Amino acid sequence: MFETIAFCLLSVLVLGFFLISVLSTSVLYAISSLAAAMVFLSGFYFLLNAEFIGAIQIIVYSGAILGLYSFAMMFFDASIKVKESLKGKRIFIFAVIFSAVLLVSIIMGYEFGLNETSEVYSLDSTQQIGFALFTKYMLAFEFMAILLLIALICAIVLTQKNIKKDEQ
Repeated sequence: MFETIAFCLLSVLVLGFFLISVLSTSVLYAISSLAAAMVFLSGFYFLLNAEFIGAIQIIVYSGAILGLYSFAMMFFDASIKVKESLKGKRIFIFAVIFSAVLLVSIIMGYEFGLNETSEVYSLDSTQQIGFALFTKYMLAFEFMAILLLIALICAIVLTQKNIKKDEQ
């Protein structure tokens, strides 16, 4: 029961902070909410009894990567509000619906035991942690890699727009 309540609470917090990060017009608010979402995202690992991966999530993503983004954003005027016009709304809506259907199908597959693994992992050494990371937690690991790539691309796009504004 506790796990279900914690999962629902963490899901709402993570999605809310990611939504703030995406919809924010201030770069500083976007980075701050992205950092908060990354910290709450590590809570999922703690619920799965993968404390090492949860701690690494906080240290690497929230600490190092977002610290690097914050340092890079200091070189640009963060007080400028970013106005974004969404081009290709149909593609965006299709991507959101496709992602939601894919996520629900993955969750339903795990719920009905289609992807059930009965292995028990003993996380005593680095080799065993790597084995568990690339077998049982591979999907979460890949999602984190994709999320980092998206954040990197967004940071590059935002800085390029500021550079083009300054040139004009």
